[in-house]
Amino acid sequence: MISAPTVSMPVFGLTLRSLLGGKKALSLGLLATLPVIAALVFAAAGDLAPELFWARLVQRLLLPTVTAFVAVVIGASAIGDEREDGTILYLAATPLPRAGLVLTKVMASWTASMALLVPSALISGIVALGSDASASLLLWPLVAVALSAFCYCAAAAWLSLAIRRPVVIGVLYILLWEGSIATFAASADRFSIAAYGRAIAVEGVIDVNAPGVSAVVAVIVLGIVSAVAIWAAARRMVRTELP
Repeated sequence: MISAPTVSMPVFGLTLRSLLGGKKALSLGLLATLPVIAALVFAAAGDLAPELFWARLVQRLLLPTVTAFVAVVIGASAIGDEREDGTILYLAATPLPRAGLVLTKVMASWTASMALLVPSALISGIVALGSDASASLLLWPLVAVALSAFCYCAAAAWLSLAIRRPVVIGVLYILLWEGSIATFAASADRFSIAAYGRAIAVEGVIDVNAPGVSAVVAVIVLGIVSAVAIWAAARRMVRTELP
């Protein structure tokens, strides 16, 4: 019987401190303030209905840009940084199962990402919506951010073991595919993580351009993609010569 991979708490703690303790985390933290700044500017101007502005903020900035960039960079760094400096050899030499190690790295990178993204999403939503703020208007985008970020982190973990410049490929995917092709080609959004995030967010936020799938289907798709990415990364860790 094959046991499910488990998280190694010592590795989780060390990885989390490493991800949140450097200049990279500070830069990503500044990036995460963009939705808050946009919400403050809107609150001062008030040209649109609050719910419509919030929908546009979630659709155009929070999910496809801020969440994607933060999660991809942190997710790639969780394994990629150790691969670059050679310390991953010590980790790979431990008797811990490779799937458990990858899952631990993904969980640490997801936790670090959420530490930056959750305050941004909540504060920008409260500022943008003002007195119109409600649980559903804030909860569904937050769920979308959380699940999308986990999927980005898992995919970035696989990229960090498959290629030498995972962040570059991740950024190209975000900019060229999700930000361009998948935005204008209806069939292309089937391969867009942010599109499935929007399918979840639209359950609580009006006027979000989401693919024609339900939130349940979107959750299942993101879960499958995450699981496959973790499995593929574990296989790469076993078969690839490190660093």
